[in-house]
Amino acid sequence: MKEPARELTEALEHLPPGRALDLACGEGRHSRWLAARGWDVTGIDRDSGDVQADLEAHEYTIEPHAWDLIVCWLYWQADLLPEIAAGVRPDGVVALAGKTTGRFATSLANCRTAFPHWTELAAGEDGHRLFFIARKPAPAEFPAKETDSAAIHGQIASRVVAG
Repeated sequence: MKEPARELTEALEHLPPGRALDLACGEGRHSRWLAARGWDVTGIDRDSGDVQADLEAHEYTIEPHAWDLIVCWLYWQADLLPEIAAGVRPDGVVALAGKTTGRFATSLANCRTAFPHWTELAAGEDGHRLFFIARKPAPAEFPAKETDSAAIHGQIASRVVAG
């Protein structure tokens, strides 16, 4: 069995354990790594895992606000991203990786667009694949809804200066 991805282990090794969902888990390399560190892990895959379900056919529904961590490594399904975002609890983490070529190709920009206002913990892209690991903000951290683009720009600029 392959070792867990270095990018994932380095970004997550210091997180306190909680509930983790490993989508498209394959043989379970990330599920096993997380479980060995005290995580309560549920693995989902079409051919293996704790729950056998075809994600592309929407045979599994991600429970909203139920997971401290959702991993979806080297599987990209754009219409699943809103469900992943909703499934992560406030202050929880998403860990995604995808290929940059082929049928399920994506980009780091797509990850950032799907998870706006999330704090990036680690991210990278080369000519073949990408990874994106980010923390969901707590409700108080979400920016206020405003229609005035100048006010929104001012808020962002002040956060950058203050941060």
